[in-house]
Amino acid sequence: MKELNLPHQEPLKFARYIVSKDDILAVVKVQFNEIPTLPMLVEAAAQSSAAFDDGDEQVGFLVTLKNIKLLNKPIALEYDIKVIFEYQLDSLTYFKFEVYDKDIAVSNGIFIIALQ
Repeated sequence: MKELNLPHQEPLKFARYIVSKDDILAVVKVQFNEIPTLPMLVEAAAQSSAAFDDGDEQVGFLVTLKNIKLLNKPIALEYDIKVIFEYQLDSLTYFKFEVYDKDIAVSNGIFIIALQ
């Protein structure tokens, strides 16, 4: 597992390690200090998109959320997040995400990151 390099500090750094990654799918291990809320899960998904960083040190900002769903109540402190690269349009990158506690889907949705 490769550790993610993020500018975030505790207690807002949730994304920890890249479990697996290919061109369009990354699985990232995320950890929380308390049972996460839906906004915390979404922030963890946005942080997890850093798995697609190509090393050019751009800064990303979460700019849009769409179809965010809480499927099951979070009860754990550690989750796997699947981040799916959809497409890029200029400086905007579109991602889908799915949060899992073992094999149980907890949350999913779409977010857009603006790169600077």
